[in-house]
Amino acid sequence: MEDFDTLRREATKLERHLEDRVSRYQQLAQKLNTQDKSLDSLLNSAETGSAIPTEEEAALRNDIHRTLSALSDLIQTRLAPAAERSGKSQHQLLVKRYREILFDLTGDFQKTSAQFTRRKEQLELFAGANAAGGGSGGNEQDEAMQHLMRERGHINNSISASADVINQASEIHSDLRTQGMSLRGVQGTIVRITSNIPGLNRVVENIRRRRSMDDKIVSGVIASCILFTLWYLFG
Repeated sequence: MEDFDTLRREATKLERHLEDRVSRYQQLAQKLNTQDKSLDSLLNSAETGSAIPTEEEAALRNDIHRTLSALSDLIQTRLAPAAERSGKSQHQLLVKRYREILFDLTGDFQKTSAQFTRRKEQLELFAGANAAGGGSGGNEQDEAMQHLMRERGHINNSISASADVINQASEIHSDLRTQGMSLRGVQGTIVRITSNIPGLNRVVENIRRRRSMDDKIVSGVIASCILFTLWYLFG
């Protein structure tokens, strides 16, 4: 039977590795989006194939896929059953936290991967258009092709602006996720302290009862003094 703390350390190691790889993958995509998107730049990139660092992107993508699969298997087949066997609520909260992290990082990776796919399709389109334009030899066809490319550039600029807004929203989401993780960590600490001190509630209840008894005694003494005073004055 595997110890929960050992599995937790393994999950934390995978989580940090996955966050690092997804962050590098997003930085690579951000660098790609900030490149010049003019018509000449796109045509040159399509001809040379230099716009996308294919080997680096593929290596990161494969590493992220492996780490996502490893973390998912660890949570589902080992960490969650270990938390159920322990019967501790803080262990269940940790499993829930790891599942949320896995869900968020998977979403971030899928969105970034979609940006790479759109960029590749864009370059393939311009590469095909450039080849067709070079072989036509007609001025009218060249002008029409240039017009279509300019329209395509305008559309890409709009897509780029939308991508910038999405990136800002992703950063805000990341900040909110970090704050949520901090709050869940505080909650887990409180639960752990409560579970480690099972007699805390009983001690508080005893203090409340003793205080109530003291209040009754003081009230009785005051009432006795009032009655004695009245008897002395009017008796």
